[in-house]
Amino acid sequence: MLFKPGFQKSGLKHFFGVARPEFRSYRENKVTRCMNRISHLCPFLLLLGCSPEKAQENLTEAPISTVAAENEQVVDSVSNTRIDGTATTTIPLDVKQQLPAELEVHLDRTHGLWQLPTLTTYDAQRVPSEEQGPYFVQADFNGDNKLDYAIQLMERDSAFVYVFLKAPAGDFQEHLLERHQLFDIEEKKRSIRYLTLAKKADKLLDGATRKKVTLPQDGLSVGAENYTATYVWENGKFRKYETGD
Repeated sequence: MLFKPGFQKSGLKHFFGVARPEFRSYRENKVTRCMNRISHLCPFLLLLGCSPEKAQENLTEAPISTVAAENEQVVDSVSNTRIDGTATTTIPLDVKQQLPAELEVHLDRTHGLWQLPTLTTYDAQRVPSEEQGPYFVQADFNGDNKLDYAIQLMERDSAFVYVFLKAPAGDFQEHLLERHQLFDIEEKKRSIRYLTLAKKADKLLDGATRKKVTLPQDGLSVGAENYTATYVWENGKFRKYETGD
């Protein structure tokens, strides 16, 4: 092969040894185009990595935790106690046993482990639903325009009848009216007494004098089978009127 003078070194060097400028620009443009194609494919590849099964897992994770949190708040409808062990307020099933709050507080402070007595089935039904009793009654017993309470409590092996008169300082003056034994009836220790309200202006027969008496103010009647004792506040104390056998 023949070369022109002066071409042996410089011509061959440029032809074989060092890339020509037009060759370099062609290769660089080709690499750039490849890189652009890869960058365009990246979002598509990322979408392929998120399968439908994975998306479904992400959607179901939150409801599971929500259900678990709700289960922790479930309340036992039988015992009225939360499953996490937190006790809730217990209300007596018998509305007649729901004492006023201030009376409960006083009893807790002065009578310790007090209880309402268990009555016989017959005695518990003696008092109509619209009237006060048979466990406690409330009225102004001493005429000072303050609300007083009378209640029958079971303490140890006996039943006690108390009247709590509201004192000027806001506390109560305690008056013990009766104490009776409990009887084994229907496999339980029961009281055979029940309380009712003796209303102002009611008339009763005084068994001692055999005279009719008109009540000057509200009083307390303690009933039993064929017997009633009525207590009325007179001259700074409770006077007892007995009727029946």
